[in-house]
Amino acid sequence: MRYYAQSSGYILFEAVFSMAVLSVAGLTFQSALQQAILTRGQAIDYTTAKFLLEQINAEIELQPQHVEGEKSGTFPEPYNRFSYQYKISKVSIPKPQLPPELPPQLRENLEKMFRDYIAKVDIWIRWQRAGMKFEVHAQNLFQPEKLWVPEEYQQ
Repeated sequence: MRYYAQSSGYILFEAVFSMAVLSVAGLTFQSALQQAILTRGQAIDYTTAKFLLEQINAEIELQPQHVEGEKSGTFPEPYNRFSYQYKISKVSIPKPQLPPELPPQLRENLEKMFRDYIAKVDIWIRWQRAGMKFEVHAQNLFQPEKLWVPEEYQQ
């Protein structure tokens, strides 16, 4: 009888210990699964944001000319969690030194064609997931002819 009583105490201890180990393993598995779901959601969001960014960029590229300024808004369903903002600005560039051995006519043509600016477009896509804010940003440069500048400001 005595042997049986000592053995049942060990069985209880083994059962409690194994339940504790299983509980820790279950919590670890649940945490890993939750992180995987969150990471998958973020990957989908970043992919969607990149496609929406390309859509805004394509709409800007298709315009024959741009005016300096900003625009913002939100996307229609099913992307209404995403908002966009873009800014078109003029960026000054320095005039490069021309090689001295250039023929005079070519030098004159290059100097006439040179503009001391280019158009720059900054695009931001913003959204939220699980209370956290996310953003992707892109920049694009366009030739000077695509930026409308009033005649009184042209050189």
